[in-house]
Amino acid sequence: MRWLGLVFAFATLAAPAPARAQVAPHPSWTVLPWTNGVASAAYDVNRRRLTSFREHVYQRRDAATATRELAYDAYFGLRAGGQNLWLTERAPESAGWDDRAGIARVVQRHGDLRATQYFFAPFATTAPVVVAVIEVTNVGAAPAADAAVFWLANLRAGTGDGTVGERITWTGGAFEERGARGLLLHAPLPAPTHHAASPDNPYLLVTAGGHLVDTADTGVRDDAVPGFEWDVTGLAPGASRRFAVVLGFDATGDRATLDAAVAAAGTTPDELLSRARGDWAGFFARTRAPAGLSADEQQVYDRQLAVLRMAQIREPGRGRGAIMASLPPGMWNIAWVRDQAFATAALIEAGLTDEAKAGLEFWMGARVGDYVCCDRDGGPWVGAPYALSVVRYFGDGSEESDSDGRGPNVEFDGFGLALANVADYVDATGDAAFVTTHADALFTRTADVLVGLIEPSGPAAGLIRADSSIWESHWYDGGRQHWAFTQATSVLGLRAAARLADRIGRGADASRYRAAADALTAAATAALITPGRLIRASLEQTSANLDAAAVGFLRWGLVPPDGDVAIGTLEAWRQGLAVPSGHGIHRNDDGGEYDRREWIAVDMWLADAWRAAGRADRADALVAWVTAQARLNYDLIPENYHRDTGDYLGEVPMAGFGAGAYVSALWRRTATPPGPDGGLANDAGLDAGAGGDDGGGGCCDAGGAPAPLPLALVVLAALARRRRVTR
Repeated sequence: MRWLGLVFAFATLAAPAPARAQVAPHPSWTVLPWTNGVASAAYDVNRRRLTSFREHVYQRRDAATATRELAYDAYFGLRAGGQNLWLTERAPESAGWDDRAGIARVVQRHGDLRATQYFFAPFATTAPVVVAVIEVTNVGAAPAADAAVFWLANLRAGTGDGTVGERITWTGGAFEERGARGLLLHAPLPAPTHHAASPDNPYLLVTAGGHLVDTADTGVRDDAVPGFEWDVTGLAPGASRRFAVVLGFDATGDRATLDAAVAAAGTTPDELLSRARGDWAGFFARTRAPAGLSADEQQVYDRQLAVLRMAQIREPGRGRGAIMASLPPGMWNIAWVRDQAFATAALIEAGLTDEAKAGLEFWMGARVGDYVCCDRDGGPWVGAPYALSVVRYFGDGSEESDSDGRGPNVEFDGFGLALANVADYVDATGDAAFVTTHADALFTRTADVLVGLIEPSGPAAGLIRADSSIWESHWYDGGRQHWAFTQATSVLGLRAAARLADRIGRGADASRYRAAADALTAAATAALITPGRLIRASLEQTSANLDAAAVGFLRWGLVPPDGDVAIGTLEAWRQGLAVPSGHGIHRNDDGGEYDRREWIAVDMWLADAWRAAGRADRADALVAWVTAQARLNYDLIPENYHRDTGDYLGEVPMAGFGAGAYVSALWRRTATPPGPDGGLANDAGLDAGAGGDDGGGGCCDAGGAPAPLPLALVVLAALARRRRVTR
C-alpha cells in the first residue's frame, strides 16, 4: 500500500497551493524620480516639493568621491485674492507623469488659481540641469485679483552638509549660489517681478502674507535661500501663463558653461516644456511594443522604457553608457553587470538598439582586472585577465566590488549574461563589426575565461567554479558556492559566444564553445537536480536548497521548460517560497529579511517559466499583480514588495530587476521561442545540447548513476500534461 501514500503525497504537491487571502493592489509609494542621464532629481508627492537634485545619476564617481545631494527642497507658491500659500500646504488634485515622458506633473489649486507644475531634467544638455515649469490658470469667473506666483529653492553649495559658507548674488538676470562645492545657478524665466534671498528669507516673507523684496547679495552666510515672485494680477478667466526656473550646477564655478546648458534646454517656459516633450516623443517613436497589451500594460510598459532610458549614464567619459540598477534617490544607483544585462535585454526587445549598444560599449571600455589573483588563501579569484567587472562599476567606469566580514563579492554570472546581450544585439542589428572590434574582450577575456573556470576534477568536476553569484553571498566562510544560476548563465554565455564566433568566421571557436556548453549542461543537470527532480540552489546546499534564481535552468534551455524537472521545481517553489500576501514568492529559503521579501524580478522570471510550462494562468496572474500595483504607484516598479502587506520596499524604481524584467515578461508572452542558441533577450527553448525528456545530463544523480523516476513524479508529469491539454 506504500505506493498509495506516494500517489497521495504527489497529488497534494500537484494540487493548487492552499488558498491564501490575497492582498489587493494599493498605493504605497509617493516619490517621482527623473534624470537626463546626468543630473537626477525627485518630487515627493506626500511632501509636495522637490526633495532631491544630484550632480550625477550614479552613487560614486570613484572609491573616494561620492555624488552629492544638492537640494534640501524646492517648491512653488501662489497668491490669490491677496492670500499667500506655499503649495507644500495643499494636497495635489493629481500627480504623476506628463503622458509617457520622464516629466513629473503635479496639479494643485489655491482659490481661483490652478497650478499645473512640470519637473524634469532636459536631455538637450549633458550638464546637471533640472527644470521646474508652472502653468497658472485662472479657473474663476473674474480676472485674478492681487495674484502672484512664488518659488523657493533651498540648495546646498557650501561645506559640511552643504549649507556652510554660501553666498548668493543677483548676477546677469539669475541668482548665483556659490560655495566650496561650486556654482548653483537659479535662472528664472521670464524675468521675475522680485528676486529675494537671505536675509530676506522668501519663505518667511510669503508665510507672513507679504511680497518678496529684491536682494542683490546675501554676503557669506550659512543656509542661504533664494526665491522669485511673478505678478499675475489681472489674469483673465480661462487664461494661463507659464513661468520656469532652471537649476544648474557646475563644480568648477563656470557660469558660462551653465548659461550654455540652459540655453540648449530652452529660453522660455514654453520652449523648455515643448523641447522636453518633443525629445521624449522622439524617443518613444524609436520603440516597439509586443502585441496584445492591455491599456494598463501599455502604460506600465512605456514607463519602464522611460526608466531604462533615465537609468543610463550620458555624461562624457568612460562611464558613459552604464545603466544603473535603480534611479536615485534609491541607493542602488550603481552599475551592476547583472542588472545592466537584464536592462539591456529589454532595450533590445523594445527596439532601442542605440541605447543597448551604448551599454555594450561601456562594458568594452571599462577598467577592470582587480580580481585576477589572489584571495587570502592564495587561490585565484578569476584566475585570468577578464573584460567585465566581477560585480559592478563606479561612475568613472572603473571596477568595484563590495566587501563585508566574509570578503568581497566575486561573481562569474555576469560574464555569460553579457555575452548573451552582445549576441542578441548583433542578431537584432547585424552589427558584426562590433564583434570584430571587440573580439579580444569577447572571446579571449570572457568566453575563454568561462571555459577556464570549469572545474577539471573533484566533486564539482565539470561545473563553473564556486562564486558569489546573483544573491552576492561573498567569497569566504562558505559564501562562494557552485550556484545553479551561475551554471545556467555560463551555458547561456558560451552558446552566445558560439553565435558570435560564427558571425565572424571563427568556426573552430564556435565548435569549442558549443562543446563546452554541452558539457557544462550535462554536468550541471547531473549535479544540481536532486533524485526528487528539484533544481537545487547550489551543489553545497543539500537540505534548505530552494532558490528561484535556478529558474535559469528552465529559461535558458538546460532542461525542457515543460518537462518533469521544470514543473516539479516550479511547484516546489510555489509551495515553499510563497509570501503571505498571496501573490508571488520570495527569492530563496535562506531566511534573511531581505531574502523573504517578494521579489518583482523573480515574479517576472517565474511568469516566463510558468508560461513555458503550460500554465499561462499562473503567469498571467503574476503579470497582472505587478501591473496593477504599478498603476497605483505612478507606474513604477520596485525592487520588492513587503511579504505581508504588499507595500513597496527596497529601491524604486529598479531598472534591470524591475523595468527590464517587466518588459521582457511581456515580450515573452507573445514571442515565438527561438532556436537552440537563443539568448537573454529571447528565451531559449530546448537547448541543442540537451537530450531526451530530461535535458541531457538531467537523467543522472550527482554520482553519475541513473536516478529512478519516483512514482509520484510520474503522476505529476501525467497531471501536468493533462492540464496543458485541457486548459
